[in-house]
Amino acid sequence: MMTLCHELGLRGHGVSFATFRGRGLGDHVRALGYPVQEFPVRLKVDPFAIVRMARWFRQERFDIVHCHLSTSATNGSLAAKLARVPSVSTVHGLSGKLSFVASDHLIAVSGEVRRHLVAQGLSETRMSVVHNGIPVGPMPTPEVRAAARAALGLKPGVPTFGTTARLTPLKGIDQALHAARRVVDDIPSAVFVVFGDGSSRAEYEDLAASLRLQDNVLFAGYRPDVRDLLPALDVFVFPTLKEAMGIALVEAMAAGVPVVANDVGGVPEVVREGTGYLVAPGEAVSMADRTAELLRQPELRAETGRQAYGLVVDEFSSPRMAAKTEGVYHQMLATRRAH
Repeated sequence: MMTLCHELGLRGHGVSFATFRGRGLGDHVRALGYPVQEFPVRLKVDPFAIVRMARWFRQERFDIVHCHLSTSATNGSLAAKLARVPSVSTVHGLSGKLSFVASDHLIAVSGEVRRHLVAQGLSETRMSVVHNGIPVGPMPTPEVRAAARAALGLKPGVPTFGTTARLTPLKGIDQALHAARRVVDDIPSAVFVVFGDGSSRAEYEDLAASLRLQDNVLFAGYRPDVRDLLPALDVFVFPTLKEAMGIALVEAMAAGVPVVANDVGGVPEVVREGTGYLVAPGEAVSMADRTAELLRQPELRAETGRQAYGLVVDEFSSPRMAAKTEGVYHQMLATRRAH
């Protein structure tokens, strides 16, 4: 959301924020220089907040109200209807339809999200697919990769693979750890780096110990600078069991890192031929074999990483996301004028 708003500003649009009072987002965006109005939203559908938002929408004469996530979409789109302002909601996950029925248009972050909503009875004609995008810098140089490894305390030349995830059961870290055991059996010096934290961290640390991986697994914890550290990896693994799109995949690919990912949800829309491999969810052997293949073949790894980087530049950059979102806005406004 913040990446999109920054890009829209660069394209000449004015962006203001309606945020939930007491949640912290208001202070964050205010510090970045955006106009902010905070509302006390206490319920999934809060009539008082809806009326107050509608009054503000009318007062500021906004052209579009753009909502993100379910509670914001419910309250924001109802307020937009009351204010007679067109609304669009971005659906970031495989969500239920009820939070989004009042929105005039929906942006799905993947074709899989769109299919999920259509299966629930929502009309495909009021949906667009706009993949999440990220700022893309230059392809990391060997010096950048070396610095990222040093920041993690990794020795030069050590085969390294890793993942970024919330450490919860849905993210499939147990599959990745079992795969890591097989990789280490094949390449004893290999190191598996886990970026992220969560309720299951202690469980996964215990699993790593039971698999005798203490010397080959680095639990790096939550790192706000994870994008700067991803170039340390030779291979990125993505063992999630459910995924709308996979922004972590895009971040890894933007670092020129080839990926081995579970074939679930919107992941195949990101991991395409030549950028990495798809494996069956829960299948540790296939994940390990593909990872070891890339670790053992530097030329294959380098070419796959280059193609992954090129795909992000072409399809998942933040300017592309903003341009496609802007197209949705223009389409909505043209339809409104026609009516």
